[in-house]
Amino acid sequence: MKKIYMNGLLLVGLIILIIGINAKWNSSVGDSNKAFAQTVQKGLLVTEREFEQVLTLQQRQPIYMKGDSFIKIGELEANQPVVIIGQDEAYYELRLGKITAFVRKEQAIVDRKKLTAFVHTERLAAIKTLQRTIVYTEADLQSAALMHLEADYRYPIVHEEKDWYIVKIGERPGYIYKQSVTLDEGLPVLVYHHILPKSLMETTNSTISLEAFEQQMNYLADNQFKTLTTQQLYDYLEGRLIVPIHAVLITFDDGLLSTREYAYPILKQYGFTALQHIISSRTNKAQGLQNFDATGPLQFFTATDLAKLADVFQFEAHTYDLHSLHNGQGIALENSKEVIIMDLQRNIEQVPNAISLAYPYGHYNEQFIAAAKEVGLLIGFTTKEGYANMSSSNYEVNRFGMTEKRSFEHFTTYVNGEMMWP
Repeated sequence: MKKIYMNGLLLVGLIILIIGINAKWNSSVGDSNKAFAQTVQKGLLVTEREFEQVLTLQQRQPIYMKGDSFIKIGELEANQPVVIIGQDEAYYELRLGKITAFVRKEQAIVDRKKLTAFVHTERLAAIKTLQRTIVYTEADLQSAALMHLEADYRYPIVHEEKDWYIVKIGERPGYIYKQSVTLDEGLPVLVYHHILPKSLMETTNSTISLEAFEQQMNYLADNQFKTLTTQQLYDYLEGRLIVPIHAVLITFDDGLLSTREYAYPILKQYGFTALQHIISSRTNKAQGLQNFDATGPLQFFTATDLAKLADVFQFEAHTYDLHSLHNGQGIALENSKEVIIMDLQRNIEQVPNAISLAYPYGHYNEQFIAAAKEVGLLIGFTTKEGYANMSSSNYEVNRFGMTEKRSFEHFTTYVNGEMMWP
């Protein structure tokens, strides 16, 4: 019995010894694998490559982005080689992330050269420049400047590394010291429905007073906000567009005639544009130009209105006939993807330039998103409050609901990017 007991103790000891050795080996291998993974990851970020067309400026030159006009977005330093992707008679073309940028043809050399190229291209986030900002050649404040970014813009970044954000300029990595910029919280997207003079308002549900709307638009104009289109929002979310810090997207849901009566002239006065999400089955309720009746039932745009108001409103999708509730839930959620696709196709027939969809009542599911993708829509707007940024799907874009229940202070907090959540 004693011999069996001693043999048992020896067996237990041997097992513990084996486990200990194995654990130590695994730990060593694990650490080694971790170090190797880090090395591989670092290796994937940069590589040495030879390029056919490398531009080297002999003096600092402005960099432009092309929109309605050329917009200066930074300056490229002299003697800092970057890869160009094309040229015309006046400009060299290069990439800033996914953005096509332009440099004038002045005192420059283009030749074949080897460069340390940055291979990581996925969008990550965006940063805001509050002043002219240096982009360094290395993650070191003592390193040379590669370029400078203009103040008051949102620039897409493709990576971050400790105290640094990384941009990709002409295939090279550029390093931005985190303390010199702020992380971009995203763009404010405002959603309105019904507008009436305060004296005619009977409810504040989904309604804002003309007086409040006027005050809000006046604030945007006084503070030089730029209103964006749906395409510009999409390009920003994809990291293909630099937009000003003072930028906003104004949206209206349902195509209510009150917005023609009260919002349209104010927006036109300030040179603003806005989206109108149209329930196209409701545009058939009346023909031609309607007289607006503030005290009667809700009225909707007609096809004539869509044609006449296109200088201010961009018309987008809001379903053909799925804008109803059943047991507190949007009826689209009770339908198959195929039914939703057919409905959206009918909707888009009337708004053929639509690239976005506002989900009725903000209700959506995977089938709804899949249907939107199937018919070629690029953005889905929710009613969830928050900023539109790269951290969420383009089919789950947040908006701030604007009604009379929201104070002017709420409004300024939203548009200035100061809204905080616990």
